[in-house]
Amino acid sequence: MKTLPFIIFGIAVLAQWAAPLSQIWTHERVLTQGTLIRLKCTAPDPYDPLRGRYLAVRPSQTEAPVPAGMVLNEGTQVYAVLTPGADGFAIISSLSLTPPEGGDYVRVKSRYVFNEKAVIDWPFDRFYVNEKLAPEADKWFAENLRSAQGITAEVRLLNGRAVLEDLSLDGKPFREILKERLR
Repeated sequence: MKTLPFIIFGIAVLAQWAAPLSQIWTHERVLTQGTLIRLKCTAPDPYDPLRGRYLAVRPSQTEAPVPAGMVLNEGTQVYAVLTPGADGFAIISSLSLTPPEGGDYVRVKSRYVFNEKAVIDWPFDRFYVNEKLAPEADKWFAENLRSAQGITAEVRLLNGRAVLEDLSLDGKPFREILKERLR
């Protein structure tokens, strides 16, 4: 009877470690095994006192056509099927309530439906930046956000999960650009 509290304590400790480790493992698996897609972005650079500096990444496509007969409510999880556009950027070609059999797709939430188009929320919205690099990152982001090329979000997809890997401008990674600017 004296060992029961220790067993319960041990199970609680294991559960506390298992939950975050599972999330980390899933995140890393998407980064290593996922398909790379590129999305055009628009975004400001906010500051969160609890979580630090980040670039708020918002893909430019926020609407998707709703198939005939599909009923979407606010907050409904749907699967957005992505296809490469003529310019190489991924675009949402259709929505589905169930995961597609193949191809690239991502789980998104519908905000509302208007004129047979769903306004969606992407599963990623933040690209965190080192506090020391943040002021320079903010300047870079503001300078290039409305440039002809625009900023590109490089996202990895695996089984409907999406992980924001990097940002780039004209094919050059964000971190490299920042290092050059700071020299």
